[in-house]
Amino acid sequence: MTTEQGAQTARSDEVETKLKRLQQMLAVDPRNQSLRQHLFDTALAAKRFDFVKSEAELILASDPNDALARFNLANAFIGSQRYEQALESLLVLQQAAPDEVGIRLNIALCHYCLRDYDRARPLLESCYGAGVRTADALRLLISSYHHLGLVDEAVAIANDNAEAATSNPALAGIYALLYIDADDIVRAARWTKTALELNPDSIEGRLAQSTLLTARMETEKARAVLESLVREAPQLGRAWIGLGTLDLLAQDLPTAKQRLARGLELMPAHVGSWHVLAWAQLLSGELDAAEENFNRALDLDRNFAETHGGLASVAAIRGEKTKAEHLIDVALRLDQDCLSAKFAQSVLVGNAGDSAKARQNILDTAATLSAKDGSALSRLLSRAAKGKPLS
Repeated sequence: MTTEQGAQTARSDEVETKLKRLQQMLAVDPRNQSLRQHLFDTALAAKRFDFVKSEAELILASDPNDALARFNLANAFIGSQRYEQALESLLVLQQAAPDEVGIRLNIALCHYCLRDYDRARPLLESCYGAGVRTADALRLLISSYHHLGLVDEAVAIANDNAEAATSNPALAGIYALLYIDADDIVRAARWTKTALELNPDSIEGRLAQSTLLTARMETEKARAVLESLVREAPQLGRAWIGLGTLDLLAQDLPTAKQRLARGLELMPAHVGSWHVLAWAQLLSGELDAAEENFNRALDLDRNFAETHGGLASVAAIRGEKTKAEHLIDVALRLDQDCLSAKFAQSVLVGNAGDSAKARQNILDTAATLSAKDGSALSRLLSRAAKGKPLS
């Protein structure tokens, strides 16, 4: 047995002894609510969720109206990531106490963890309106807004509650990702630094760090961060998309498409990720697949200029001049600085109808168009990936 294993066993034995002692005390004084909650809190802190569930169900068997037992049963389900079952208990409690903020927060948490951000949002807004400003509540509200594409609303709340994130690495990381997607790089860099200083292992902080590194074309450093993230959190769609984007910048198209497809399995509603995959396919000469994925992005958001510009690029490579010009016009009316529309224009001027030459034309244009970070292709992918931001 290692030293760490020995320490874990000792801690487990200590918790077990404490729980047994509290149970014995409750047997003598069964109506002592404070003592009972101490028992639940001790077990929850030790992640003894089965113990909490057993104790709560035992109480509820004799008194189904015991709100304290039902609330802790819900906490046990939340700790076990059984969010649907937690909701069943919490909704019963809400009927009896509709104005109880703690219940509303936990219901919102369950909806958030189930990725049902539309249901989480009004509950979190009501808690915020009631004056709740804890770091956890702010994290859920801002992240829900971010997932729903309500970036301006999320930024307004973050701006008004900066102090709350100065000592909370999870919230600081959420702020960092938010400000990246809001194109506020100064604040993004500041909150990334805060998140990583408070917790060097912060998932959100490292995701933000990798994005900032990629924007500065420090691609090897960005890759190292992202690879560590997917090892630790393989369900992190944004990390897979980040790796795929780096592969695309390196023109490793097969690997890029594989990783981008994995990211989209995990976050299929993210407009920008469909864009990046479509560009990988376009550069591979897979025009039908690229067009299909640009159209998927269009179904999610019909007013994003880069989508129309991407479709224009496909049409231009095919030699469909009239269609390409129409799509370029739509894109530039939506955003006069639309980079994908400019790529499409360069293809029309160059080698429309010759897909091999058009592909090289795009790569050549990426190397010559001026951008702050020295890479127009990087800038294009960054712009394209903005589609519908997420945390």
